[in-house]
Amino acid sequence: MPGAYVFPGGSVDAADGDEAAHERLFGTVAGIGFEYAVAALRELFEEAGVLIACRRDGGRASIPDDSLRDLRRALAQGKHFVSLLAEDDLYLDARELLYYSNWITPSSEPLRFDTHFFVAHPPAGQIAEADAVELHDGLWLEPAEALRRADAGELNVVFPTRKHLERMAGFATLDAFLDHARQREVRACEPGVRADGTLGLWPGDEAW
Repeated sequence: MPGAYVFPGGSVDAADGDEAAHERLFGTVAGIGFEYAVAALRELFEEAGVLIACRRDGGRASIPDDSLRDLRRALAQGKHFVSLLAEDDLYLDARELLYYSNWITPSSEPLRFDTHFFVAHPPAGQIAEADAVELHDGLWLEPAEALRRADAGELNVVFPTRKHLERMAGFATLDAFLDHARQREVRACEPGVRADGTLGLWPGDEAW
């Protein structure tokens, strides 16, 4: 999605599903395999610098900013993510992730994706920052402000991102949105292409 503002994310790597990764994941995410949780938490750290992690006993890890920068720099240099976590005795905290939605690219598109979205409460004190490699600009915006900028032509926001922002904008607080997310049943959602070439969700489609 070059030039578009999207949420941090990426592909599931083979290493995300191996035993070493599983052993570094604390807890589970209801409704989806552990490798997706590992990939989501890894990509969040790679692209936005936010590490949702805990200690061996499940207690929240308080990680100094310089340690986060060192971890991120080592990861960018090709170091194995799980090995870096093990060096600091850190565990990815799957308890903080909520599986929210599953979007599939329309069948008419030549390049298709099967994308899983997660939501989480960010760790206190951590500041999201674009990695300047995969993400060349990073913004932290309230959903309504992101939609306003998109409507004004200031941001390029693709259809799935817009629909998530519209959903989030309907909640006054993050806690209210997370409460909604905990009750949500995830089913695959595949938009269709209208006669004018734009994407849309069909009337009566309950997946979204």
